[in-house]
Amino acid sequence: MRSRQGEEFSSLELLLDTICNMFGLFIFIGMLVALLVSMRGDQVRPPESVPPVPDPLAADRALVESLRERVQALQSQADPDGRVEAVQGRLASLEATNDLMERRMQGMERLLQQGGERAAAIAGELPRLRAEVARLQQEAEAHKQAKGAQLRAPRRRQVEGLMPVQVVMRGDRAYWINPWIDRLNEPCRAWSEWNPEAVDLDAGPLCDIRECFRGGGQWLIRSVPLRMDGGLVVSPDADDWRRSLLDLLGRLRADRHVISLKVAPDAHAAFQQVRDAVAAAGLAYDVAPIRIDDGVYRDEIRDGVATAQ
Repeated sequence: MRSRQGEEFSSLELLLDTICNMFGLFIFIGMLVALLVSMRGDQVRPPESVPPVPDPLAADRALVESLRERVQALQSQADPDGRVEAVQGRLASLEATNDLMERRMQGMERLLQQGGERAAAIAGELPRLRAEVARLQQEAEAHKQAKGAQLRAPRRRQVEGLMPVQVVMRGDRAYWINPWIDRLNEPCRAWSEWNPEAVDLDAGPLCDIRECFRGGGQWLIRSVPLRMDGGLVVSPDADDWRRSLLDLLGRLRADRHVISLKVAPDAHAAFQQVRDAVAAAGLAYDVAPIRIDDGVYRDEIRDGVATAQ
């Protein structure tokens, strides 16, 4: 019994000893914390006020800012709505318009100059054109008044077997270039002989005979210079040329020959009178336009090929 009670008492002592040690530890820690707080309170003092340091650039900054504000104010007053750019754009547009107008004025001046030259040329040509119109009107009126005119202009196939007799019309003259005297049965020889009253023999007329058969198959190339003062002068006020022409036509035969009229552009009036004389003689004729720029008539006589090529 005693031993058991002694063991319980010793256990309580151990518990009490532990509690006392812990309590003492707490007291010690509290004292230590109080000591540390008191020591820190002595060391921490309120900071003394530091005097402000002056800014040496403050005045410059203020001056720059004021200058900036003044510049902005001046810009807003000088060009509040982009007037400078608008004025510059208008100036460029006006300069372009001015250049365009100058070019147009130069073009108009050139046109006026050319128009004046053309007007002068037309004024010089006007009398000749009026005279030509009057002549054509007279000829048209004469044709209207002519009745019962006899014309013999058959189709080409109706004159294919006939021998062409060339009569060249130039200006107011008719040139009977081949004599056709006693040569009815020798056409190639007749085409290579020249009428001295119409052909300039001194200029050397040429007749290149490639083929020539009495029964057919002719091929001749000719170059015939005409006399400036030769041929028959066709005039509506004279009848001597008509008699000479009828005499020449009387050497031909209507069943073997056809009059081939070669008409230059300036022989319109003379052609009409010669054509009427040929038709009155009862001979067929054909008409072909030609150009004679150097006074030389050129043609090619060939079966199946039109003359005056």
